[in-house]
Amino acid sequence: MIPKLLSPLLILLLWLTSGNALQAGKLSFSNGRFSVEIPAGWKKSSIKEESSALLQFDAPGGSGSFSTYQLPVVKERKADLEGTLTARIRAFEKAGLKLSAKVQSQKQENFDGKPAIFGVVPVEATAQGVVVRFTYYLVLIDAKDSVILMQAALPRPLTPELQKDALSIIQSFREKSPGF
Repeated sequence: MIPKLLSPLLILLLWLTSGNALQAGKLSFSNGRFSVEIPAGWKKSSIKEESSALLQFDAPGGSGSFSTYQLPVVKERKADLEGTLTARIRAFEKAGLKLSAKVQSQKQENFDGKPAIFGVVPVEATAQGVVVRFTYYLVLIDAKDSVILMQAALPRPLTPELQKDALSIIQSFREKSPGF
């Protein structure tokens, strides 16, 4: 009789544990083609700000967020990372965010074997008379048939722990090798 009682409890425990796995750890997206590792304490966002985000997580205490997008590249065309970064910055401005400094961007030719651009976008927004300052870390990766956009929205001043977490997510990006 004890095994019959333990079985439903074990199933419930496994079910609850698997739900927590969605909150932190290695997560795949785009049918398992890509992955990132989300630090412990980060939780899947309960507010889906943009329906096009493949992954959307909030930092502990809601102090920041991380989102991942996949933008298609027209067949037989090359990804325009600089143009995509410029368009993203314009979208921020169009949404009412004010750039508080010049955008810093840097190219990297080998980000998990792919070309990428990193952009640091410091912005300010005014809500109910209060100025809110934050920084977007943008990473655009040329995945041939698409551009992977990783976006971290972080408050300023930025705590070392939050910066470390955001950078660890970005640096964990991997594309699954064909044939595995």
